[in-house]
Amino acid sequence: MRVLAAIIIWCLITEMRLAGGSPDLSAHDQNKVSAIEEVRIAGNALVMPMGRIVLVRNGSQYCAVKFTRAWTGKTDHDYFARYESYYQGDGTGDFSKPNVQFTEEELAWRRRVGLGKFFSFPAGPENLEIKCGPIRLFWSSKGSIYFRSHAKKDADYGIELAPTTWTEISEVNIFDPRLQWYSYDGKRKEVRIPIDRLWENHERENR
Repeated sequence: MRVLAAIIIWCLITEMRLAGGSPDLSAHDQNKVSAIEEVRIAGNALVMPMGRIVLVRNGSQYCAVKFTRAWTGKTDHDYFARYESYYQGDGTGDFSKPNVQFTEEELAWRRRVGLGKFFSFPAGPENLEIKCGPIRLFWSSKGSIYFRSHAKKDADYGIELAPTTWTEISEVNIFDPRLQWYSYDGKRKEVRIPIDRLWENHERENR
């Protein structure tokens, strides 16, 4: 009986440790440290460096998102970030117009506690969605931005993302020929591009 009780306790402790692990980053592990400021492009998400703008397109709706800060909490499994978003929904993509909607929020992913995947819950309040007008995009830590909302599974919902080197909304030009738009692609291998080489190929081709 004591042996059985010990086994049950050991299983519970193991499950709780597993439940407190990192977010499921699927195609990429964004928590690896890199000395190079880079954009990471996976099939289901992009990871942006702090302070750089990523553009979002959904039909005629446009959005610009910039992560301004990212940090961990009391444990290595508590992730936080702060972002700014600018939404332009009139079809022009012009972020200089007065109808642009500005949002600034803090995001939070908490470590999981409980029993396994289906019986665990966050150890505190969470905010896992980037808000940009009516557009909602899932976030899991640092500068991650997915091609879907938190409630949906990985798939193509018409969301496109374009990483940029820009740091200010006044620099944004959605018609810039250097922009490369990405959509969800479950077969795409992860690519890492140093930020200072993001538009290198286009500039080389047009010399």
